Amino acid sequence: MPIRIDLIKDGVNVGNILVDQYVELGRRDKYDVGEVIPFFTQSGDIARWVIADTGGANKLPRKVCGLEPLDGNNIRVANIHSTNRELWIQKGELKTQILPGESIEHALPSQIRLPEGLSVEVARVEISEIEAENTSAHPEFDDQLKSILGGTGTSLSFSSGSSFLSQSTTGGTHSVFSQESESGENGRLFIQAMKHVIPALQEPIYSPKYLQGIAQAVINVMDMDRVEIITRKDGKWIYDEENQFLRSRSIEPELPSRSLLERVLASGKLSTFPDEADDGPSESLMEMQSAIASPLLDPTDDKGGLLGVLYADRRCKMGSGRSASITKDEQEFIAILSVATANRLGNVKKEQELHTYQQFFSQKVISSLLDKGDAFLDGKDTEVSVLFCDIRGFSKATDTMEANAAMQWLSDTLSELSQVVLDADGVLVDYVGDELFAMWGAPDEDPSHGYSAIRAAIKMMEIKRMLNERYKGKIRFKIDFGIGLNTGMARVGNTGSRQKFKYGPMGRTVNLGSRIQGLTKQWQVSTLMAETTAAFVPPDTPKRRLCQAKVVGLDGHVSLYQLMSQQEANDDLISRYAEGLALFESGQQFRQAAKLFGELVQKYPEDGPSLIMLDRSVNQLVHPIGEFSPVWEAFTK
Repeated sequence: MPIRIDLIKDGVNVGNILVDQYVELGRRDKYDVGEVIPFFTQSGDIARWVIADTGGANKLPRKVCGLEPLDGNNIRVANIHSTNRELWIQKGELKTQILPGESIEHALPSQIRLPEGLSVEVARVEISEIEAENTSAHPEFDDQLKSILGGTGTSLSFSSGSSFLSQSTTGGTHSVFSQESESGENGRLFIQAMKHVIPALQEPIYSPKYLQGIAQAVINVMDMDRVEIITRKDGKWIYDEENQFLRSRSIEPELPSRSLLERVLASGKLSTFPDEADDGPSESLMEMQSAIASPLLDPTDDKGGLLGVLYADRRCKMGSGRSASITKDEQEFIAILSVATANRLGNVKKEQELHTYQQFFSQKVISSLLDKGDAFLDGKDTEVSVLFCDIRGFSKATDTMEANAAMQWLSDTLSELSQVVLDADGVLVDYVGDELFAMWGAPDEDPSHGYSAIRAAIKMMEIKRMLNERYKGKIRFKIDFGIGLNTGMARVGNTGSRQKFKYGPMGRTVNLGSRIQGLTKQWQVSTLMAETTAAFVPPDTPKRRLCQAKVVGLDGHVSLYQLMSQQEANDDLISRYAEGLALFESGQQFRQAAKLFGELVQKYPEDGPSLIMLDRSVNQLVHPIGEFSPVWEAFTK
């Protein structure tokens, strides 16, 4: 008969397990897998209940005590740690200490005091008590199971605090064997099944041992010859040998019944062979007496798409004593495992998507995407701010550094820039050589997207000093960036292909942003932006309007602004440059403009915009044109 062990922490029940064998309690070690404390795990014949994590102030031993159910109403409690003396059995006011290496028998129920203020309460559990719990803490599981079974099935019972079963998809216990059988046999089969299922549920999400554990439970409990997970993709059944499990190597790994699979596909419900619709075995099932296929419904799909099926079959010969039919209890058992397996496959799918998203999105954006599902991939028109950042000096790096060192430097620099984007909740759209492309304003609408892009650009300008310090003496040039910003409407969605995911914007806003970044070299500044982005610059952030410009390949013109770092900011330069620009754009005061810009060049010889405007002013004096235009035309991208 099983025992129930409840873990008490600070007076609160934080989990329980149901076992009928010896189990060790303690903290996690490097071999234990599982995410939520407490969790149950089993390796060979050793069952462990991990009740505390490693690290922090917790000093609970890796092995603190062992509990073993005995005949009658007793339990053996052992102190399995070599030095721990904080292990007590308490009944009322009477406390009995168990010293290292000692064990004692004690009548149930028992309360056991552990180190770190933890305790466990142990009691005998009748199988009838398990079967009597009929209130589900997970109605969504009920719905999944009923859809697979066609709306019928036994009542399901859950224990939401149970960690023995909480690692399963259901989060609780089930009575899956007919009450027409002897209750003792029900309990034996239940525990036998759980010994295989629970360790499987503890496995990491990508572990192949999960399917092995589920298959072993079906093979042993239902006396099956074969269990197989058959997935479905692009309208085809996918047979993977790694997902096929046989009782014996001597069994021929034949293909499953095609008609049975198609029946599940058509109905979306569990099907068996033979059933009322079968006149006799099909050719592929000529030597089979029974088979079962249960749908694996995609939990991430609101329409209940089919991920595949959980399939099992067994052969029966006259006099073998094996059942020739699949019972209702066995159907319910398979249905429960298929829901758990479908959710496992759904979680794998989510993890794969999450891994993809983590390359491009911040955690805040990812959370929003997971809520949206695939809808965010559909193209939509929305206002965004784009940022292009070019790493200057990459050509020099490839000429003066070894290839591996140059690639490491590029990777490190792009990683630092990428983190700036993610920290500002932006989207990493793409890398093109030594250039980074980022976006704000989608997938979630954000009225402050321009400000977020500006904040990221300022941070990028700041990390230049850090990177130059990091590579001091390792490279022969100064690291610098050219950053271009633009804001406007764009078509946003998956701009990649079926083979390569790429979420981002398309349209004139993007093209203009790229062109603006290219102008940073000609104007010899770190960051340029269009007036649509400049409107988001906070009042205390320095900026200056440089000119009206026409870029290569695009109609119209744009007002260019320089976004200045605190190191670049100079109130005298900003105000006097604005004065000179007004003189130039008036179309009549080129001599005064040339004089003013000449003074700026003498005072600030490294200021590229002043030098360009001095050249433009002098040219208008020396080579006047018939119809003056203040628009500066870029000569290259």
